[in-house]
Amino acid sequence: MSRERGRKKLMLKIPEVRHLLASSASETLGDLCETYDLAACALDHFRAEGRADEGRILEYERLCCDIEREVVTYCKEGYGRQVRS
Repeated sequence: MSRERGRKKLMLKIPEVRHLLASSASETLGDLCETYDLAACALDHFRAEGRADEGRILEYERLCCDIEREVVTYCKEGYGRQVRS
């Protein structure tokens, strides 16, 4: 469930790799999607708190950006090589 939510969030966030996200059944990509969902949900929770911890919010914003970059790299380099092979 978390993997699919993460995949959908990433498809909205990174349209240039949407087609690869939609068609991949890779375990690695599934793990990245799940991790992204967990980080994004935590970030939403921290932002919604009345007395938000700015340091924690910044940490999770960076984490989400790092995962997004990793997904793009995987889709364009790693997954692309697997498809061509």
